[in-house]
Amino acid sequence: MTSRKTTSRKIERQRGALTLMMGLLLLMGSTMLTLSSVRVGVMEQRIANNELRAKEAQQAAQAGLDYALARIGQGNNIDTPPPVTATSNITYDIVLTESERDNEICVSSRAGARGDDSIEAVATECFQRQSLFNHKGFGKSMPPLVVNGGIQKVTGNPDIYPADCNDEISAKDCESIAIVSSAERSDIEEGHFNKKDPLDDDQIRAKAFASSAWEYVFGISKDRFKALAEADDPNDPQFIWAYDAKKAKNFGSAKKPVYLVFDSTAGCPKLGGDIYGVVYFESPTACRSQGWGGATIYGSVVFEGSLDKFTANSDLYNWNTQPTSEGGGPAAPQKTWTSRIPGSWRDWD
Repeated sequence: MTSRKTTSRKIERQRGALTLMMGLLLLMGSTMLTLSSVRVGVMEQRIANNELRAKEAQQAAQAGLDYALARIGQGNNIDTPPPVTATSNITYDIVLTESERDNEICVSSRAGARGDDSIEAVATECFQRQSLFNHKGFGKSMPPLVVNGGIQKVTGNPDIYPADCNDEISAKDCESIAIVSSAERSDIEEGHFNKKDPLDDDQIRAKAFASSAWEYVFGISKDRFKALAEADDPNDPQFIWAYDAKKAKNFGSAKKPVYLVFDSTAGCPKLGGDIYGVVYFESPTACRSQGWGGATIYGSVVFEGSLDKFTANSDLYNWNTQPTSEGGGPAAPQKTWTSRIPGSWRDWD
């Protein structure tokens, strides 16, 4: 009897110890699970914060590229963009570096969190720059008269005024060129262009180009020019592609030059008044023996063919020689467009 009671007590004690052990194991397990959950939560929070910081840094780097595109599009040099402050009040400083080849500019934008070198992003993109004219500084290098062919029998009293490099601010870049032609020098007779103020021989550039006058002067295609004329963007200079032969009189101003193209179907219409900018005649024959008018042009007139006649009372001025009565001097006639090169963007070094 006593033996049975003793055995029963031992079993009860063992059961109690087992229950206690199981309770301790459950407590330890729940504690470990709780700690693991907290750790996972902390790690997830860190990952989320890191992802947010990385996203902010990437957006800041992209903002740097947008800033670079705007600067290049305005014809300005790339400088240091302003810092970007994220919603988390973290400030990102941006550093831009560039490399240039021909009309292609590649910019690398590096954005780093201020005070934390571990938060950084880099984005690189290439841009293509396209200019309206092939000659930078238009007024200094582009002459008042461009002819794809020879010049003969100039009578009357037309005058031509090339750049006066003695008065140019950047004299070292100035060229006092009056006439540019694709013809041999022997096929260029100044005639009455020399009547009032004789031209020096070095003010006439013969055999300057072998293609078309358009390709010599313009840096864009005719289709692109027509598209600009149709768009009629008020932020752009005035582009006109004319198909009729009505007399053209008074176009543009010193502050907003005009780019006037006469289609070959328009022939060689008369010009009059004051024209600020560039006038181009597409027909290679229409203006050959027809006086094109007595306008005063501040800029350049371009003929796609030879000239056998030139109307009297015509004055051709280099752009930079025009009077500045409107104040502040003439606007820069050069126009530049900048576009992203598809597929050039990347976000790694």
